[in-house]
Amino acid sequence: MRIDDLNRTPVAPGTEKSGHTGEQRPPEKDGVAISDQAEVSHLAQSLAASDPGRVEELRLQVQMGSYEVSAQTLANALIDAHLND
Repeated sequence: MRIDDLNRTPVAPGTEKSGHTGEQRPPEKDGVAISDQAEVSHLAQSLAASDPGRVEELRLQVQMGSYEVSAQTLANALIDAHLND
């Protein structure tokens, strides 16, 4: 069975990438340049870590495999979150 990569762009002989991409221009719509842009909502900003030290401590525990949460604590948090919605 043969599976072709449908997302692959065919390369014509002699047009392999040489490291030089040439001049790149942003795409246009109705003659106006379009650029990538992201905005962070107020909700997302409010979810930012208020205690970076605690976040780092938890990250290290997870990385070392020593982070544990009791099943009872997790169950209570899930129930409380569901009831508060």
